[in-house]
Amino acid sequence: MATNVSYEQVQPILERRCVVCHGCYDAPCQLLLSSPTGVERGASKDVVYQTERLTAMQPTRLFIDAQTTAQWRERSFFSVLGSADARDSASLMRLMLELGRAHAFTPGQKLPDSVPLDIDRALSCPRATEFGTYVQQHPRGGMPYGMARLSDAELGALGALASVGGLPAPVARPLPAAAMAQVARWEAFLNGDSLKQRVAARYLYEHWFVAHLYFDDLPTGPFFRVVRSTTPPGDPLNEIASVRPYDAPGAARFWYRLRPIDETIVHKTHIVYPLSDARMRRLSALFLDSDWQPTRFPSYEPAEASNPFISFDEMPARSRYQFLLDDAQYFVMTFIRGPVCRGQVAVDVIEDHFFVSFLDPDHDLSVVDASFLEQTKPYLNLPAEHLSHLVPGEFWIQYNYEQRRYLDIRARYYAAADPKRLGPTLGFIWNGDGHNPNAQLTVFRHFDNATVVRGFLGAIPKTAWVMDFPIFERVYYDLVAGYDVFGNVSHQIGTRLYMDHLRMQAENLFLTFLPANRREALRASWYVGATDSLDYKRADRLHDTTRGTQIRFTSRDVKAEFLDMIVARNAAVSGPPDLLNRCGKPPCDRPGASTVEKRAERALQPLTGVHGAWVAELPEVAFLRVRSGHGDGQDAINNDAIYTLVHNRAHDNVAFMFDEKERLEPADDTLTVARGYLGSYPNFVFDVEVAQIDAFTQALAAVQNAAGFETLVERWGVRRTSPNLWATIDWMHADFRRREPTEFGLFDINRYKNL
Repeated sequence: MATNVSYEQVQPILERRCVVCHGCYDAPCQLLLSSPTGVERGASKDVVYQTERLTAMQPTRLFIDAQTTAQWRERSFFSVLGSADARDSASLMRLMLELGRAHAFTPGQKLPDSVPLDIDRALSCPRATEFGTYVQQHPRGGMPYGMARLSDAELGALGALASVGGLPAPVARPLPAAAMAQVARWEAFLNGDSLKQRVAARYLYEHWFVAHLYFDDLPTGPFFRVVRSTTPPGDPLNEIASVRPYDAPGAARFWYRLRPIDETIVHKTHIVYPLSDARMRRLSALFLDSDWQPTRFPSYEPAEASNPFISFDEMPARSRYQFLLDDAQYFVMTFIRGPVCRGQVAVDVIEDHFFVSFLDPDHDLSVVDASFLEQTKPYLNLPAEHLSHLVPGEFWIQYNYEQRRYLDIRARYYAAADPKRLGPTLGFIWNGDGHNPNAQLTVFRHFDNATVVRGFLGAIPKTAWVMDFPIFERVYYDLVAGYDVFGNVSHQIGTRLYMDHLRMQAENLFLTFLPANRREALRASWYVGATDSLDYKRADRLHDTTRGTQIRFTSRDVKAEFLDMIVARNAAVSGPPDLLNRCGKPPCDRPGASTVEKRAERALQPLTGVHGAWVAELPEVAFLRVRSGHGDGQDAINNDAIYTLVHNRAHDNVAFMFDEKERLEPADDTLTVARGYLGSYPNFVFDVEVAQIDAFTQALAAVQNAAGFETLVERWGVRRTSPNLWATIDWMHADFRRREPTEFGLFDINRYKNL
């Protein structure tokens, strides 16, 4: 085996075979292989996603919380490479690879029960000196874990890298001249000296800190994070390692800097946000040229900093709300795909499928009446004000009271603004200003993670939201700006319970557009088994039940009729009709569809939005590759079709944190089919020749139980042990990069099912 190998030589193999499981916070043993820094840092026995810890853990963010290997060793990380350290002289990575090769799985067969795959399973994370015991306890626990074996060439290259004994410090890649010029412009924009510029820059930073920023004339990168640095533009960057973006910087002076992202991009964390000349003009108009003059710089004390309605109360609400609306998908994505959304308890606060619209700024009293937020901001506090110190019982009492007070005041304001009790018109729904496709969004929950897309995708869902400015901003500060993935159980529970209030308020705002005599019954159907809860009956009860609606309805299904009205009124921003999921009378041929796509979509249309035993057998997210017959090369990338099958699980309600399984209603589950790739964590892949697509969909619809589904998988499924697994993943990545070069990032296959 050759040992004279560099990271750069092995990097393509690491990305294709290792980063797909070791690329995020939930990488097993915190072993991040997406950069040489992560490889050198190694692994840890500490678990980031530990919902039962009583005290917050020390943050372990790569590139941020420690700068040298020695510092990571002090934080209990240990080497996976050959090491001079006597305790870890052998290469753990090499030992794991050899164990995987020695105990390869039978190709194409399901994994044995002795190979657990649950993401919350207990992990051993052995040091090299503990490897003998590990092998005795987990003889099938080699790498790649529970997957098809790697080729000899791949194993040889990875083994050689694992034996080098240590990697040289990575050398930063020089930025293109065009990017350097843009960085200078934006850093100058963010570091203005006036109080107005400083307050505006802080607001932007608090909303961009999880973004992967890029310049619109460089759509495939480089990508950047905006950070706070103790050094000014032009000097080497020294990032301030704060947990939350509004934590005190701990430095008398700091600057906002754009830090290049110098690691492999993974889709889970790749939440992109474009910067351009037009963007700078827009931000200047909203925050610098608008008519306001700050008198103070917001405090960093948690009680104020965690509440943006206090921190930024001098900034026009219209500017702030319009800023959120301009890029609504990005902001929803930050809390749907950000670090909060790992683990069932984090996202079981939302339904599996729902539509999102927004209250038009001209009809949002928090925007048009300055006294509204002045009166209500004391009741808009968020859990992070207490950091991780509040116990759940205290939290529940405080925030239930504050939500009741807030909603009572809100109801009085809206009643005063509508003395005739006429209610809203369709014009109260934001139409994207006639050009912005962020006006309508769809959210899908995939058990322990979630996805958001533009437009209304899928059949009419069980529930829908309308968000106004106070809801939208609080969701962001609850789940993103104020969320600490390293926090303790009180913080985790508090964040989740607060989101219960916001979900119900967004649902209730949607209901206000429907006939008054239909609202309560529809709401009760969303909360079967939970209508006696205090949140439902008191804290977030329906207000203004006698206030009407000016929208005229002609059907019994007023929810579906209203959603159809939104799409029709906002046709300029709604996108093309969703003929896959709302065809009406199949077949519905999509304009511009290729021959392969047309045939596939005709076969898939009858499956969408219907109920059946077969739906419950599907994993959360499955990719369906429909082969064109052009082989596996570039022609296949250009001509094969790809779809995502999304399993929408039905619930009696999502009002409780635990015992979700008891609230499932599998008979009401539905399927949504999306063109292209949806989700960061594919749970399975089906590989079907176009000539067999009708046979595939007919066989799927005929499935009655797990045994029938296994027969389907054996014919068309790509199992974890399938000989073509890695080639299939490689094809998906190449195809995804071609289709969406800016959004492209490696999928995470940690959640790939053993079907």
